[in-house]
Amino acid sequence: MVDSNELQRLARLVEMNRQRLQEINQQIERIEVVQLEYDDTNRALSALSNGKSGHIALGAGVMVPIPNNATTIVDLGSGVFGERTPESAKELVAKRLEDLTELKSQFEADAAILTQRIEELATTFETAAKEMTESNEEADNTVQKPEEKPPRRKKRGFGGELTLDD
Repeated sequence: MVDSNELQRLARLVEMNRQRLQEINQQIERIEVVQLEYDDTNRALSALSNGKSGHIALGAGVMVPIPNNATTIVDLGSGVFGERTPESAKELVAKRLEDLTELKSQFEADAAILTQRIEELATTFETAAKEMTESNEEADNTVQKPEEKPPRRKKRGFGGELTLDD
């Protein structure tokens, strides 16, 4: 038999795991946004490395033409930037995209494990709660209260007047 403290502990575990699952899903969403950005960058670098010309949008409807021999400035890590050819930058972006895909896979595996754990805990909680309510019902049925007589109402005199007994 499970007591109420155990039920509360199980409920807290389920809630903690659900919060962790929500955090993991948010991380997966963030990774997907970054992956889309890297994918767009990869396509643009592919176009540059193939020698296509184009324009870079600066904002507010202003664009700058891309020269044919353009190089790119790439964040190499820790805020250090370096000048690279479009082909070299494309390789760097592709490597980072692979790393993001691997990280996303790890988060998805963690989410699957957490989902399974939550289901197990929820099933355990439901079973324990059912046992507890059944045992409480059995205890209530075995202990019957003696019949209580309703209290006698005081009698009033004729016409609702108070008597000396009142």
